Amino acid sequence: MRTRTCLMASLTILSALATCASAQKPTLKPEDYKQWESLVAPLISDDGHWLAYGIGLVDGDGRLVIKNADSAQSAVIVNGVGAKFSDNSEWIAYIIAPTKAAVDAFKALPPSPTSKPPTAKMGLRSLVNGNERVMDNVNSFGFVKGSGDLWFTRPGPNGLSELVVLNLLSGEPLAMANVRSVFMNKSESLMVFTVDASDTAHALQLLDLKTRVIRSLSWGRDNIKNVAFAEKGTALAFLTMIDDPKKEGETAMVRVIPDPRSPNIGARFVDVAKREALKGQRVTDFGGLAISDDGTLVNFETQLWKDKTKPEGKPEDKPNVDVWNTRDIRTIPEQKVNAEGERRRGQNWIWHLSDDSLQAVGTKDQQVSLLKDFKHALVVDPKPYDIAATNGWNYADVWLVDTITGSKIRIFEKTHWPVVPSRDGGYLAHFERKNWWIYDVKAEKLSNATGMIKASFEDLQDDHTQPEKPPVSFPTWLKNDEGFVITDKFDAYLIRPDAPGATQLTNGKKDHQIYRLVNVDPKNETGISAREKLFFTFMVEDTRATGFYSTDSAGKGRILFTQDAIVSALTKSKNTDRVFFVMQSFTQSPNLFLTNLEFSAAKGESKTNPQQDKYAWGKTQLLHYKSRWGVPLQGILIYPADYKPTQKYPMVTYIYERLSPGLNQYSTPVEWSPYNAQILSQNGYFVFLPDIAYKGRNPGLSAVDCLEPAVAAALALNLGIDPAKIGLIGHSWGGYQTAFVTTVSKVFAVGVAGAPLTELTSMYNTHYWNAGISNQVLLETGQGRLEVPFWEDPKIYIENSAVWQSKKRTTPILIEVGDKDGAVDYHQGIALYNTLRRMGKDCVLLVYANENHGLSVRADQLDYSRRLRHFLDVYLKGAKPETWISEGIPFVKK
Repeated sequence: MRTRTCLMASLTILSALATCASAQKPTLKPEDYKQWESLVAPLISDDGHWLAYGIGLVDGDGRLVIKNADSAQSAVIVNGVGAKFSDNSEWIAYIIAPTKAAVDAFKALPPSPTSKPPTAKMGLRSLVNGNERVMDNVNSFGFVKGSGDLWFTRPGPNGLSELVVLNLLSGEPLAMANVRSVFMNKSESLMVFTVDASDTAHALQLLDLKTRVIRSLSWGRDNIKNVAFAEKGTALAFLTMIDDPKKEGETAMVRVIPDPRSPNIGARFVDVAKREALKGQRVTDFGGLAISDDGTLVNFETQLWKDKTKPEGKPEDKPNVDVWNTRDIRTIPEQKVNAEGERRRGQNWIWHLSDDSLQAVGTKDQQVSLLKDFKHALVVDPKPYDIAATNGWNYADVWLVDTITGSKIRIFEKTHWPVVPSRDGGYLAHFERKNWWIYDVKAEKLSNATGMIKASFEDLQDDHTQPEKPPVSFPTWLKNDEGFVITDKFDAYLIRPDAPGATQLTNGKKDHQIYRLVNVDPKNETGISAREKLFFTFMVEDTRATGFYSTDSAGKGRILFTQDAIVSALTKSKNTDRVFFVMQSFTQSPNLFLTNLEFSAAKGESKTNPQQDKYAWGKTQLLHYKSRWGVPLQGILIYPADYKPTQKYPMVTYIYERLSPGLNQYSTPVEWSPYNAQILSQNGYFVFLPDIAYKGRNPGLSAVDCLEPAVAAALALNLGIDPAKIGLIGHSWGGYQTAFVTTVSKVFAVGVAGAPLTELTSMYNTHYWNAGISNQVLLETGQGRLEVPFWEDPKIYIENSAVWQSKKRTTPILIEVGDKDGAVDYHQGIALYNTLRRMGKDCVLLVYANENHGLSVRADQLDYSRRLRHFLDVYLKGAKPETWISEGIPFVKK
């Protein structure tokens, strides 16, 4: 394998930028943050000559940049977003969003029924002559394949739209009113749209985009929903909704038109009223509708069609009570969160047009997934293993069902990991007993695909207290079921279902390089092919450098590009070998680079944040250390922007599991981002982001045994970090570890814990309200890693709870909670506050009204960010404390 790093004269050398002298430059102030930019949604035309990318602003109007890669042609559109190229590369269209000033002005107006918010426009630009046409009040658009037409929609009355199809050659528009939805076949030669002419007049109309002839496919009082084209040909399926005033909800008639262009429409249909198998059922629109690629099989769902019942008694006389029973398989909060989905759950059916027969697939309580040809389905049945008392580790049986005959085979029993079907449905991949297995659907044969490979495909780094470790990654199936690519920790392997063994595609283990497959052609709908080059990103574990690699299916490959930066988003133009990629580091904001698949040339195509050169900027360093039980770990040390080796600096340590892969992540200064590393660096702090590993059932004590060696490693560098001025901050699980570590460790002078867990027994017995699940499963086998319930080992719950260990605390702490937190019950923060208040120890609790797990209201975000930074300045820099710290703020003075 040969390594080649292509650094063209025009390519910015990131490491050189990192060493630029900045001693005399000023650091950022809050008023400077708003000018910071981000690179948004880059794309390349099919012919490779044109690039388009967005430049977003932290606080202001962004812009869309359109530029020719081979000339000086370019255009900049203020607030341009969502750009798309036509497939002949002669046109580009985009939405022009309202300006921030226009939106702010509308918000400032007094409420009025006549006032209308500013609306978006659509720009259409010729890449041949540069002419631009702007259409008002457009909310969606798309180019038709073949580049002959552009369609777009404008808002109309009653939630409907005006649909316009614009011929790009003649400029002639074709407009349709009262359109509810638009669909096209795969080749985009046909467009169908639903029209609501009135409450009792609904139509499905067909537009032949070649002839521009419109014809009606269905017209009547029944609403039309769930239109679906077959992938091959022109067969079309849809539902016509039928209401019965005596029944709950609507039913539907399933209709299929084999060829909507035919003079004789020849619609086929399933009428539930005339099918014995569907007696008492209704076809639901929320169950979806799908038609097989060849147009011969249709999938739909039914439910019991219940009679309407008259309400009994007065509403105020009915009790409003939920009955919680310990025999409930799902807790009532979880049932509430999933109630709408449960109400919509139905029986799955396949309609065979060849003989007009119906076949039920699975039951309404099972998860049904059709394979690509619709002739087989995967049915996942968790019911045999459903119990109320669970640690969250769930099992299910997986059945393969023949949708023609209804016969079924149980292919996996009591399994946990999902089954991954091949693209064409001929094979199934499944992880079990530390290996990847292949099931041949046609031969009904199961084989171990990785048993002979001397590699581990389970994630050995995963330290959750679960019965088995997860796979390193899930497989990527290739085009035409040629095989799939899987990875161990470092390397990728090609598994072919029809050939023994595996082909090792990369050789990263020797140099600790972690390879992962990427799809470089986003327009490739059929999948990556083993007959063509395969492309990978890789990261060097020891340095966090990244790069790109290509190989053939025999494993003969080479490194194309590598850099001490994060490179990503490798994207190929459809018709040429031109590609772009994005590169960033802590010192260089993300920018776009253009090259070819050989990486024989590369040039920068964007220049974000040129103003950064005016300011002092920090740098990053990767630290290596070990936990107290010997696990190798890494940490990111960010220098103060105004760093001088002769000075002493405070350090803020931010934690959340493992963060070291982000060594080269650019950090944009955002004032309302409370844990923003760039702002802390600009304010004269070292910022440290160390990895945390876990041992046994001690989540808090494990953090101590990782963080104290990590801080010691940082201090050993003798960079001027003041050992008496080190803070620890974190949010959610990081908030838990911050609250606990600053309780029992003497290393940290101050702590800030956002939405923290503080007492594990009470946390164990509450719910993750956003999802409705019990926190028991999260603490036993999830992030808590406690493995057993508290009554089996109360000692570990007490020893790893900040509340129970609070007598040891000497470190002041700031706690932030939202009183509608649906992840960590905000009473966890109150429990620690009340404990410390009773003990007479320093603690400030910020409670934000109506906020969930993360603050969403800008005013609250700004408030917390400013208070957090001031709290750190008080305890790490000796700043004079504001009243809310020194005395508190009485409620009447709020």
